[in-house]
Amino acid sequence: MAVNQGHMTKLEAVNDILWTIGESPVLSLATGLGDAAIAETHLDRMSRQVQLQGWHVNTEKGKVLTLNSADQFVLGVDVLKVDTVSRTSHRKTATPTPSSYINAKMRRSADDTKWILYDGDELTEFWTNSGITTLTVDEVKFLDFENLTPALQHYIWTKAARKFQVGAMGSQVLDKVTTRDIGEAELQAVQEDSENEDLNIIRDNAHVRSISWRNNPQAGT
Repeated sequence: MAVNQGHMTKLEAVNDILWTIGESPVLSLATGLGDAAIAETHLDRMSRQVQLQGWHVNTEKGKVLTLNSADQFVLGVDVLKVDTVSRTSHRKTATPTPSSYINAKMRRSADDTKWILYDGDELTEFWTNSGITTLTVDEVKFLDFENLTPALQHYIWTKAARKFQVGAMGSQVLDKVTTRDIGEAELQAVQEDSENEDLNIIRDNAHVRSISWRNNPQAGT
């Protein structure tokens, strides 16, 4: 059997969850075995819960949405949350788009066929009279478990394992062990996320950026 280097498969994560209560591993996710199915359900739910926080790996920043032919801003089915933002450069002289000031909300369309951005000021999903044809947004998306970073994979399966073992055994000893593991995994995931995002306190904070460029002789170049 080929060794999966670096990234976990979903099957590996489920077997690791089963291992926490001493259950034997399964060869596939389609076994229909009760504990394996429950472990997979916990993994899926925890993956969605953790990804909803928004991490570097599952966030698309500065994405431009365009009205469709029905004057709607349509979102992908994998979008967990969305926020309108102003698309600016790091220079003080940049002219932002007004997207961050738009009162847009994520909702199901009235015909229940898709997710859209709802106009919170005009109380409609149709942006016909708004004069707006594009919006700049940050989107947090749901990714398959295999497409997450190893640190996030580890964080998710350890949290799922705790939920699973509480339901299966309710052992206080195991609960203490898994709680400690979760803390270590969360710290690792947060550190990795911060490193990957390459945030800069001067460049990525609007207030600090404004001050730093105010008297910069190159600000207008």
